Amino acid sequence: MSTRDLNLKGRRIVLLIGGLVLLAAVGSCFAAERAGNSSVLEFIRAQSERRLTQVPREVLAFYYTWYGRPERHGRWVHWGNVDADRHDISESTHYPALGAYDSHDPAVIDRHIDQAKAHGLTGFIATWWGQNTYDDRAFVTLLERAEKKNFKVTVYWETAPATGQRQVDQAINDLAYVLQRYGSSPALLKVEGKPVVFVYGRVMGQVPPKSWPAIVQGAREKAGDALLIADGYQAGYARMFDGVHTYNICDWVQGKRPDELRALSAQAFAHAVQLARTHGRISCLTVIPGYNDTKIRTPGINAERQGGLTYRVLWEEAIKADPDWVLITSWNEWHEGSEIEPSWEDGDAYLKLTGEYAPRFRTNPVSKARGLSLAALAPEKARQVQAWFAGKTVGLLPDFSGDAAFWLLDAGVDVRELTWADLLDSQRFNPQKLPLILHAGGEHYVRSVEAEGDVEQALQRYLAAGGFLVAIPSLPFPFFYDDAAGRPAPIASKVGLPVTGGWETPPSNVALTFHLNTELLPELSRTVAFPAAGDRRWRPAMREQTHPEDFYVSLARLKDADEKNYGDGMAYVEHRAGARRGGKSLYVWMRMPDVLGLNECLYAVFQFAAQTLGSTE
Repeated sequence: MSTRDLNLKGRRIVLLIGGLVLLAAVGSCFAAERAGNSSVLEFIRAQSERRLTQVPREVLAFYYTWYGRPERHGRWVHWGNVDADRHDISESTHYPALGAYDSHDPAVIDRHIDQAKAHGLTGFIATWWGQNTYDDRAFVTLLERAEKKNFKVTVYWETAPATGQRQVDQAINDLAYVLQRYGSSPALLKVEGKPVVFVYGRVMGQVPPKSWPAIVQGAREKAGDALLIADGYQAGYARMFDGVHTYNICDWVQGKRPDELRALSAQAFAHAVQLARTHGRISCLTVIPGYNDTKIRTPGINAERQGGLTYRVLWEEAIKADPDWVLITSWNEWHEGSEIEPSWEDGDAYLKLTGEYAPRFRTNPVSKARGLSLAALAPEKARQVQAWFAGKTVGLLPDFSGDAAFWLLDAGVDVRELTWADLLDSQRFNPQKLPLILHAGGEHYVRSVEAEGDVEQALQRYLAAGGFLVAIPSLPFPFFYDDAAGRPAPIASKVGLPVTGGWETPPSNVALTFHLNTELLPELSRTVAFPAAGDRRWRPAMREQTHPEDFYVSLARLKDADEKNYGDGMAYVEHRAGARRGGKSLYVWMRMPDVLGLNECLYAVFQFAAQTLGSTE
């Protein structure tokens, strides 16, 4: 079975419907003390000077070097049980035309490179799980063969284990190892002389955003500069990294007719390219022939190939969107049935399709797309936001990576960047100095710094003193995974957010609609549909998650056509009992800015928050 993270595969693309904003003047950003880490905001400001606008075109396929045969390794590696007579492999959706091969065999690698080059590919992005691993040893051979054949390769950084400083140190060592061992090779993918490394979504999920400045700067000091391409179309990633991509789009490809897929792809691809180009980053779009992991996962995902129509539509829309690079998922991820390598079932049909589209994409040497700030907040609106928060400082909780934090920065609001340790200092962390704090990160947090649960208790004390917590996370469940303990430890409801589990995918054949409270959010539409694509994991706010004496207001209730209630995508709470008594909280589901429009949603949310700061209704 594939050892990839089941929660990440197939759910990395976000349909970008909201606005894209540029980094403007940052208010009073306090440099936070971190073990070896610089301020995230300072790092982002420095990164904003690194703009890549004339990037040579590439067509790259994700490539897997984790396969092996008994003759070389004494066992089957990553194939499972192989029945050559029946053309069946227990861990593979389809059967390779080469049979169950060995990734360490130079003849196999030569054949793959020759096939790829003959059909318009310029390189492979090879799975990489760390120093001296099975795939690292295979990468040595892959790089050697690529050098001889004038082909490009790079690594797909798949895992960053441990937590805290140990994780930072290991990540620096791993990245420096790649750059020092492979960076001088003429075959390693480079832009402007700098090696390119792709960072998979698992690493993006494992490493808190606050750790990236130390990792990047530490690796630069040890091994020189490199360009990191992050997995995920998020504003924070586009500001912090040198490019953005996504590994897999099967979740929103699944079940779509060609006309539906074309419309959805045109919109999603255009916004993804705009996100990258607006920030001067390398723009990457992913195309897949199809996807089927139902042989190794239950229930799994099956995005039909539709006789090649899926691949054709995605290629055509990707070319229209004019990215820097097109990525193919995949050359040979046989476990998930996404391969374009020739198979017993499809022959070389998908290589031929690649050979039709890849040269067409590469006709123009560079992308002509430009970053257009079409959805930037209008100046008069920005001035209004500044007026709402005049004389107030907003605290940014650690690991902010979502649009909300950058939206406030771009609007000119005075913000203060916090560490988890800062929360323990009541002289610095209190409602008088920070009347509102914003959680705009993912699912990770730190519950304990000096003593068990001290961060959780500090947040409760802040609320009890009259503080206001606004959560607009970039991933489904805020305050879910405790990095210090290295395990899930959900405390959202304990720190004032009435969030609970919903679903991974919505019920099929059910029309879902948000009904907004336009009395409190007057500038928003009365109703809006639940997203049809992207990450649709639902973590609603529920009245039942609050104390019976609390004042709870639904701001965006999700219902079906029969008026069945599925919880709230936005909810406001005034805490009137228990450890949080006196505090306020506002929860916004991660996809609401996409659903409503980034500027529309955040303008309404922060207008409500500003008006509520001094009131107790």
